[in-house]
Amino acid sequence: MSGHGGMLRWSVVWLCALAARAAGPATSAADFFEMRVRPVLAKNCYACHTASRMGGLQLDSRQHLLAGGNDGPAVVPGDPDKSLLIQAVRRTHERFKMPPQGPLPEKEVSDLAAWVKAGAVWPDSGNVLPPAKNSEYVITPAQRAFWSFQPVRKPEVPEVRHKDWPQTEIDRFILAKLEEQGLTPVRPADKRVLLRRATFDLTGLPPTPEEADAFLSDQSPGAFAKVVDRLLASPHYGERWGRYWLDLARYADGDLGASKDTPFPNSFRYRDWVVEAFNQDLPYDQFVKAQIAGDLLPGREKWLPALGFYALGPGDDDRVDVTGQVFLGLTVGCARCHDHKYDPIPTQDFYSLLGIFRSTEKHEVPLAPDNQVAAYKKVKKEIDGLKDEIHDFQEKESTELGQLLAEKTSRYVMAAWEVLSGAELDDCAVAAREHLDDTTLERWIRYLGNPERDHKFLQPFDELLARHASRAEAQKFADSFQQFVLGIFNDKKGMDDRNYVKLGGAKGAKDERTRQYTNLESLPIEKYYLWRDLASEPYKKDFFDFKGGVYYYGPKQISRYLAPEWREHLEALNQRLARLEKELPPQYAFLHTIEDSSKPADIRVQIRGDANNLGDVAPRRFLAILSHGERPLFHSGSGRLQLAEAIANASNPLFARVMVNRVWQHHFGQGIVRTPGNFGQLGERPTHPELLDYLAAEFVSHGWSLKWLHRRILLSAAWQLSTDYDEKDFNRDPGNRLIWRANMQQRLDIEALRDAMLSVAGNLDPKVGGPSEPLDDHNSRRTLYALISRTKLDSTLALFDYPNPNNTSDQRMVTVGPMQRLYFMNSSFVAREAKALADRLAAGQGGEAERIARAYRLLFGRAPTPAEVDLGARFLASHHEDWPQYAQVLFASTEFSSVN
Repeated sequence: MSGHGGMLRWSVVWLCALAARAAGPATSAADFFEMRVRPVLAKNCYACHTASRMGGLQLDSRQHLLAGGNDGPAVVPGDPDKSLLIQAVRRTHERFKMPPQGPLPEKEVSDLAAWVKAGAVWPDSGNVLPPAKNSEYVITPAQRAFWSFQPVRKPEVPEVRHKDWPQTEIDRFILAKLEEQGLTPVRPADKRVLLRRATFDLTGLPPTPEEADAFLSDQSPGAFAKVVDRLLASPHYGERWGRYWLDLARYADGDLGASKDTPFPNSFRYRDWVVEAFNQDLPYDQFVKAQIAGDLLPGREKWLPALGFYALGPGDDDRVDVTGQVFLGLTVGCARCHDHKYDPIPTQDFYSLLGIFRSTEKHEVPLAPDNQVAAYKKVKKEIDGLKDEIHDFQEKESTELGQLLAEKTSRYVMAAWEVLSGAELDDCAVAAREHLDDTTLERWIRYLGNPERDHKFLQPFDELLARHASRAEAQKFADSFQQFVLGIFNDKKGMDDRNYVKLGGAKGAKDERTRQYTNLESLPIEKYYLWRDLASEPYKKDFFDFKGGVYYYGPKQISRYLAPEWREHLEALNQRLARLEKELPPQYAFLHTIEDSSKPADIRVQIRGDANNLGDVAPRRFLAILSHGERPLFHSGSGRLQLAEAIANASNPLFARVMVNRVWQHHFGQGIVRTPGNFGQLGERPTHPELLDYLAAEFVSHGWSLKWLHRRILLSAAWQLSTDYDEKDFNRDPGNRLIWRANMQQRLDIEALRDAMLSVAGNLDPKVGGPSEPLDDHNSRRTLYALISRTKLDSTLALFDYPNPNNTSDQRMVTVGPMQRLYFMNSSFVAREAKALADRLAAGQGGEAERIARAYRLLFGRAPTPAEVDLGARFLASHHEDWPQYAQVLFASTEFSSVN
């Protein structure tokens, strides 16, 4: 490697050698099965593969799944590709194409494959539960006695022996547990570490050298309290903690589509409302009520942006699940197909909540005068209609052209044969002699000349060419191949006609979401690949860039094949479109919201999740386990306001506990309950139940103030502990569950990491709020404001464990691997910020040692050791004073990308 890359390579290799894959929090395998796998099996497989055992196969337990049927095991845990079940639903098996009524949606197939790859976890060992009965579900006293369903009671603060250590009541609860187990807290962190930890915790940014100097020089007893107050007052506090909430809200800037997002052009207004709510310390109960039913609250106008919580999400079933996990810490979605197997949530309760959301509709609230809205909509409607007309015209002509060309397939194949066999070297001459289109012939020559294809139908041609077969043999193959191609084209046309009906006509056919969730027919996979190679439009998917079929001539190419009258018609349409687009006024601003439907109604239970198998009516009301006595029915509109009041209520035993635990989790690395989205039977029990209740009660008594909660936690001795190692403590509590020290290096998430690079390089744009922007190299805004796609997540975000925006996420996976380290070596963004940092260092006074010291203060908040100064100086001397590369190595260091 050149001098420019030598030190960086050494650093990356060294860091890779130290890196280990860290086990991070993951979605419960049981939850995944209950919410994403069992419903698919119940709906599509159980009719034939439970008691009736068609083909000898039962799919109602893991035991039966592994035993399989007449053709062997249905799954090979860990290997989807070898599993008959996955081959059948992918329709890649020679005989089995399941379900028989048509292919499953792609998402359901990928969920099944992911489940098998993860080991085909099946939480219960028995068969499926029988269909829901008409009898009332009865919650037992033992179920009501479960810890998280008990009322929050403020416990007495415990007495401790070492009375000089606690700084707040939190510490006495922590120390009491430590003393009980014979553990002793380690020393406090030093002021430098404390400042860096607090600044990242509360703002997601590194402290500046000036802030460090001010804190280190302040020797007053309240010095750190002043730091905490300053950080809580910063507008960057709302950006940091708003981002945590957006993970829960599965925020994105578009709706999941088959190939691309359907844009949410004003989704950022919900994001900005969340940020501002945190900055204003909006009481948490009001914060939640606004997101559930802001349109029904007094002063509704100021709460409308909050409704993006539901308006920007997928659908009704998702809303039930998200409501349960985010606000209550319960996996309510597991009760969609059957009574919850572990928690007292009957199927009827799921449909009671679903009825509330089925009585709710998405809505747009304009933020502009009516006349401006009307003017925009009028012209936009004309433009959309004209675009559809142009698209349909071009597609029709392109399809007809493809069909005409397909009927000449034999002639094109033989013309290509002439060139590829060497009988004729001039393809243009062949095209002219055979009266063929020269562009299409060029494509055929290129296609047939490359034997790497995704199907086998042209292998005979390759073999004929390889053995220099006679022209007569080639002609025979070409004629039979043409008949085969025409058969596929006819099959595709009939299939498209049937899919058109399934999609509900032209409107559904053009809607990404409708296409995503409609059970469409498709050609067998190899035949599809041949059809694609001949007739498909260009597309990109993952790392595959398809340039278009041999016979495909799209909007930019079709004109030259049109007769004069048709070409003139298309040109007139395009000219009219250009004129309308010039007349289109700027789009008015609006809010993505929800509102009650005109006819709210209760819905019936769907037995085993099947919409065609209905049970009893499920009245709209709250969960039975969180209610006492006769549950009131929600008959006021959709019932969302009554739901909001039932959830965001001090008497709800889960509401305050769940949020206190979430705040604790982000400050300590793990919650008091280490399954923050599951306070049920399958969740972990709290390590400090009395402390959790104490903080929950205090949270309510302090007006649901999150800033109060942050301040209380950060001023505790427990939060201010160092990461020192103590052998006795470690042997008794290796997981640090009782908090005898701060958790070791906690890696920054991608937002804080990227923002820190911008900050120390002097490039960070501090503007708060505004539209989302693509995360390219020239985007200097905080990562919070990146454009988030549900269909194809930005590669940098995905590399550093950004959560899937299609699902609520209460904990991020934490992985450390070589691809992340290579990012620091190869990323043009990192190189740009390293150059900016080098320029910033060069602008200061002093020599080389002073510049190295400034770099360490900016990046790590400390002075370098003499050895570090010497190492940096020796590298710079031997690499032509390459400061940008030196800065890049510092960016790649573990110390920069972590706290503690």
